[in-house]
Amino acid sequence: MALEHRLADEAAALAAALAEPLGAVGDDRLRDLIGMIGSVRRLVDAVGVRIAGELARRCDEGALAVRWGERSAAAVLAVEAGLDPAEAQDWCEVGAQVVPRLSLAGEDLSPRRPVIAEAVERAELTMRSLSRIARTVDEVECRASGRGESIAPVLLAEAVRLAPRELARLCRFAIDRADPDGVPIREEEQRRRAGVQVSHLPDGMLRWIVTMDPESAGFLTAALDARTAPRREPRFAVDDALEDEPTEGGTRTLAHRRLDALVSIASESLRHDPGNVAGTAVTMVVTVSLDALRTGLGAAEIAGIDATISAATARRLAAQAEIVPVVLGGASEPLDLGRSARLFSAAQRRALGLRDGGCAWWGCTAPPGWCEIAHVDPWARGGPTDLDNAILLCPFHHRRFDLDRWTLEVVEGERWLVPPSWVDARRTPRRAGRARPTGRVAA
Repeated sequence: MALEHRLADEAAALAAALAEPLGAVGDDRLRDLIGMIGSVRRLVDAVGVRIAGELARRCDEGALAVRWGERSAAAVLAVEAGLDPAEAQDWCEVGAQVVPRLSLAGEDLSPRRPVIAEAVERAELTMRSLSRIARTVDEVECRASGRGESIAPVLLAEAVRLAPRELARLCRFAIDRADPDGVPIREEEQRRRAGVQVSHLPDGMLRWIVTMDPESAGFLTAALDARTAPRREPRFAVDDALEDEPTEGGTRTLAHRRLDALVSIASESLRHDPGNVAGTAVTMVVTVSLDALRTGLGAAEIAGIDATISAATARRLAAQAEIVPVVLGGASEPLDLGRSARLFSAAQRRALGLRDGGCAWWGCTAPPGWCEIAHVDPWARGGPTDLDNAILLCPFHHRRFDLDRWTLEVVEGERWLVPPSWVDARRTPRRAGRARPTGRVAA
């Protein structure tokens, strides 16, 4: 069925469903309405991309935007459709890649990116995801000619089941994989753009705007997570007078707690620094392949940081910092404890942090330092303290997993969280864990 017909039918179905007062619908029906809204939104994006592509073609060939009094097709779209300029630009960029083209002789040509054009017709992805994939394909093609088209189907297939942030990480990995020699260059460019801007506000407060490269972010994120993790609730004070000062309403936002953590880090550094900077660097978990570590070529990852660092930087960090090995296990540090212990070891926590990437609940962004280790099969009912029986969850989702009686299923090596029937009558599985780059991305 054509996109426009699908849009008309699903919009009509949504309008009919909304005829009933929302307060009278059941939980399952409300879930259906949310799904219908998402489907209509994706169809609107798909139809909008095609219209934007045709608009961009006419603006390029006949200066239509200038005749309408605007500078570009994106400006026309922003004004006429009431879109944010950045969103309008995304529509035009993707549209230009998926609309049919004309040769100089007037013959019909296939779209520039036929695989992305097919994805638009399926209306499975939002505009944001399509735009990110289109730009990634262009960059991969620019850095490794001929590989852009081969990576596009892989990214499109993965995007259907990934959250936007996870898709962004996958796209960055695809670029690094296509051009491993360019990782140090991109890393150096990020360092040049990094820095701290300090503004003095009229009311006497200071505003710091911190833009960090991945390496810098790794150190600061590790330090902040250690001091702001839920349930630890440390108290920070510059002096004894502040220690007794009550917080507003007894609670503080995450932004307040991060500021407290930064002040605490600075205060502690000043109290213990004898006049020089020494000691062991802040512990970070750096994931890097053995070949990359040996050769210094390729990319590495810092746990909790989305962007990659170069293998050369990973080697430098390994020389100056306390190392937490990525490949854990062996006689000295067993990962599977069976029934010999109820609590998971520090080695297992590190392994889970690498495997799950943080809270394994779909869409949750809690980092590993904020999470707890849950037994999938409870220890009290005979469940072993092994990695296969463990899952990393933030405190909220740990409670939901235990109290609501969710289950975990493994299908072809992938783990899926399955809700109970009273939460979701269809018991639709949700993918567990963060997206990790796999062999599928090396298309």
